[in-house]
Formats: sequence, C-alpha cells, structure tokens
Amino acid sequence: MLKKIILGLLLTSSLFGENEIWKFLKYSTAYGSFSLNAPRYQDDRFAIVGGLSTGVLEVERTERELKPDFQTSFGLRKIGRFQYEPKRGVKSAGKGGTWYDGSEQNSNESATFGPVKGWEYLIKFSEGRQWGNDYVNQEFWLRYIGEWTMAKIGWTELGLEDISYGQGDIRIHLTPETLGNKLHFSVGVKHRQHPVYGFDAMILDTTWYKGQWWNFAEDAFGIDDNMWFDSTMIDPDSPTGWDSRTLYEVDPVTGELREIEGSGPFWNEGGEYWGHDWLWRDASGRIFAYTDREYFIYHFPRMLEKYIGGKKKDLGYQSETSLVLGIDFYHYDENWWIHTWGNWLPIHYGHTDHAYHNAAHYQTHLEEGKEASEFMFMDPMWHSWNDYDFGAIFGVKLKDNLGVFTEGRYLYYWERPAYDIKFGMNYQFVGW
Repeated sequence: MLKKIILGLLLTSSLFGENEIWKFLKYSTAYGSFSLNAPRYQDDRFAIVGGLSTGVLEVERTERELKPDFQTSFGLRKIGRFQYEPKRGVKSAGKGGTWYDGSEQNSNESATFGPVKGWEYLIKFSEGRQWGNDYVNQEFWLRYIGEWTMAKIGWTELGLEDISYGQGDIRIHLTPETLGNKLHFSVGVKHRQHPVYGFDAMILDTTWYKGQWWNFAEDAFGIDDNMWFDSTMIDPDSPTGWDSRTLYEVDPVTGELREIEGSGPFWNEGGEYWGHDWLWRDASGRIFAYTDREYFIYHFPRMLEKYIGGKKKDLGYQSETSLVLGIDFYHYDENWWIHTWGNWLPIHYGHTDHAYHNAAHYQTHLEEGKEASEFMFMDPMWHSWNDYDFGAIFGVKLKDNLGVFTEGRYLYYWERPAYDIKFGMNYQFVGW
C-alpha cells in the first residue's frame, strides 16, 4: 500500500506543473524518527528434557532472546492546526513547540472537518515492536473541504487492533451561522474496502469438520500420522485383532477404580509405555506429537488458526457502501475549549459475498439457534447494522496554574473496537 501511495505522489507530480506542486506541498511537514526501548523483563522458563519414565525429572532452563521494543516512523502531513494544539515542526521546536516524531496520538486527525478549507493530507507510517508483538500502523488520506462539500479518500491500518480498511467519503455539510459557524452537520456516502470480518472457521472452510479430522490435518497442514503399538497387544483371535484391555483411574473422591472411556496408551507395571496410538511428524519427518490427544489439544488449534487465516486472506478485500451521518462541534476560548465529532453509519450495501452484510446475517443465524452448516449467503443487498466513530478533546484552565483535560477517540467498525483515551490534570508550582 505504501508503494502505491508513493507512486501516486510521483504520478501527481508529473501531471501538474512545478508551481502547482509547490502550492500543494507548501506549509506541509515531512518527518522521520527511530526509537529504541529496553525489552520487558520476563521470568525464566524451564523445559522437561527427560525422566518421564523414571519419575526423576531432568529440567533445563530455556534460553530466550528478549528483543527490545522499537518504532520507526516517517510521514508527510499538511493539516490545519486547531488553536488548542501545541505548535510542532522545525520553526516551533525549542520555542514552546515540539518536533514531529510519528509517535503522536493526535485524536483530531480522525475528525471529519479541519479548521481550514481546501486541500489537506496525511501520510503516516510506523513499524515497531511492543511487548514482543510486531506491528505496522499506517494512515494515508487526502481531504478537500469546500463551502458545501467534503471529499476524502484514505487507507487505515491498525496493526495491534487488527483493523484495516480503505475508504472513499463524500458529503454535503451545513454550518448554521446562528451558532457562530461552530457546528457542522454532514450527510453523504462512505465506501469501504476491508478484509473478511465477522465469519468464523465454520463458514470460511467446512472441510476441517466434515469428515475425519486426521485426514484433513494430513492434507491441509502437510503433516503425517503413523500408528505405533505394543506387539504384545496383537490377538488374532479377537474380533478387532487386538488384545482389548481396559484403562482405569483412581476416583479422587471415593478412592475406587473407575473405567476411563476409550482405550489407549498407558504405563504398564514394568514402567513401560504400553498401548497403541498415533505419532505425528512434520514435513521434514520430525516427530512433534506422540499421541492423537497431544496433537489435537496442543497443535491442531494453532495449525487450524493459521489455515483459516490463509483462507480468509485468499478471499481478498470486501466492499460496502454506507450512508453516513456526521456532526462536528468546535469552540475555543483562552480558558476552555471543546472539540467533538461523531459519525454514524446505519445502512449498508454489501457488494461482495463475504462483505459484512452477510457476516451480520450469519450472526443473526447463530443467535436463532441454527447450525452453521445451514447458513446460506445472501446476494448483494442493503442491510442495517451500526458502525460508528467519535472523538472529543476538552480542556479547562481552572486557574492560571491549574487545568484539566481529556481527549480520545473511539472507532467501532464491523464489531471491532479501536480506541485511545486520556484524562489528566496539570498543576504548576509558582511559589510558596
């Protein structure tokens, strides 16, 4: 996506004259930064490497490489500054302002309207690691605010929240003069493209639970199972060809023996592993599980999750067009200020099979107690569910040396929340 943005800028520069490009870039700020933090401390881990048959365990400390947290950021931005915002950039650094470094959480970047009319844009990319989790965050958008209209195109990816979408937004807006041009009402349509959201593994692929799971595992994951057994179990005279023996365990309440459902490996009186089961090898022939139970409990879920993730990715991006209603309010005074905005998307037209209109239909299907296997996809159509986003910035100077503030934003698309919220107080000691 980043390559497409860069290529787009280069193409734009080739279509317009040097003078027009300069006007477009004038007063914009480009920045880049790198930060590095010590890794979070983690307690030692230990592994059992032997002694299962004797009862005297051999333990080995697991060596782990603790990787530091880091963030690499760069961007290009041209966004009008609201009066409550601190000054940033080269000219303001050291004069009551700060540098741009890419770590800023500017809540008002998600506001529908900026403080000025005309063209505004944001190219914001960061890649890093937080508490051992790698992530990529990126946001690109281009916005035009006119007297009666607003148009915006962009792309958003929130790596840690696992939300990504592209959007095209066009609206008409009204700013009543009776309210001092502080309030914006807007209505329009928003088109979004996003990965598959809202479907579980039962819908995205049915082969894993229809039929024998071990055959599915071999075919889907590229692994292999092979039966092992104790030769003393062979009994040609039995109907199964095996010497059938019953497995018991001690009841922790009564102390009596109770039969365990099923058959399977267990330790015999000689301290030997007696029975039969299936061991599992990876594509390179390495044994990673010695029983079906071990594989099914500890390995199968992880492999299935990766497999379904691949199936979801293969479906590509889905598309919806939605009605959007918005409201923005901004007031600034030297002693207090407030900036709020919100957008509501109540009605949507799903263009593709796995767009969210079918996901919402699937959730209703399950809530009605119906089996997942009975679900039927709907054709492209209108459907209603509530997507919304809102934000607020509020600050009050109670005294010259005392103030409180709050700011945050909340996005709820496709039942996937993303938010950041701050509350705080500042007090400056001015004397005794």
